[in-house]
Amino acid sequence: MENNKAGGWSRREFIGGLALAGTAAILGLRPEPGMAAAEPLPETRTLRLRYWDPACWAPFYLAEPLLREEGFTDIRYIAGPPQELVDMFKKGLVDLSPDFSVHGMYNIEAEGSSQKFIAGLHVGCYALIGSERIRSVRDLKGKTVWTGPVENNGPHLFFQAIVSYVGLDPRKDIKYVWVKRDEAMSLFQQGKIDAFISFPPGPQELMAKGIGRLLLDTNVDKPWSQYFCCMVSGQSDFVKNNPIAAKRALRAILKAVDLVSRDPAKAAHELLARKIVKQKDEKYVLQSLKEIPYDRWREYNPEDTIRFFALRMRETGMMKSNPQQFIERHTDWRFIRELKKEFGITAW
Repeated sequence: MENNKAGGWSRREFIGGLALAGTAAILGLRPEPGMAAAEPLPETRTLRLRYWDPACWAPFYLAEPLLREEGFTDIRYIAGPPQELVDMFKKGLVDLSPDFSVHGMYNIEAEGSSQKFIAGLHVGCYALIGSERIRSVRDLKGKTVWTGPVENNGPHLFFQAIVSYVGLDPRKDIKYVWVKRDEAMSLFQQGKIDAFISFPPGPQELMAKGIGRLLLDTNVDKPWSQYFCCMVSGQSDFVKNNPIAAKRALRAILKAVDLVSRDPAKAAHELLARKIVKQKDEKYVLQSLKEIPYDRWREYNPEDTIRFFALRMRETGMMKSNPQQFIERHTDWRFIRELKKEFGITAW
């Protein structure tokens, strides 16, 4: 797994990119004295982070120097496409991973993924673009929509929640096209697809070219802007057996979230340097990093996100557990609660 190509770069190239960042000082960060001084060192100095394509996961990608400040000396970034994440968690191949909330919940419910949600990562990032003849989400009944190349990926699951929320049946009322993103964008421009949902940079590119109509922007449109799009998951045994390491790692990731919020241009540059984004997409990625409300982790309760999406998933038959059962079995909020107090934030 560690030597495979993922999204156009190898693990060696990825780690090489991290080395280019140097230290937290280069990233514009300074350690905050006293934050972790009273804590023991992490139970393990090794930390394995899963990575993949989404540029909105920038905090995970930029956390490496901050993780070293937390006592981790062996930090490994391991490629993990969505379809392999369940096995990676079950086999204990990764310790922490960013994941779209609904996708992670689906994996736990349908496939028994060995993970626990431990914090929110960010709000927003997804956008739903419709053709000029589509005026609202309800107008998609009987229409053709692209939600990704395969079923039950992040965009597809999120789209099902969206259309069920407005009273449509995502299994009966929508026609889906399962092709790769570039082909989908071409079909959309040709008028052969009525709507397109994706994370950056696809929607930003379409809108910049004046193609389509923005139907839904999860950065600002309620209720979607009130819940975490993506969250931080920990491998169940890692979280249970290494609570100090889990808390220290999450502290570094939250600092990196603040970094992206404070300086999206620097974050976009780092993503380009590490070959996470392509040169042609940099301006769209920068736009999305500016628009995503990364600072919401300070305000929002991640449990509300699980509860909200659990209800939507029960409506569409994707989940049998009731929200409270799922929360009790598959979340662990002790680290984010402690860190919010540490950062002087009123916990929920």
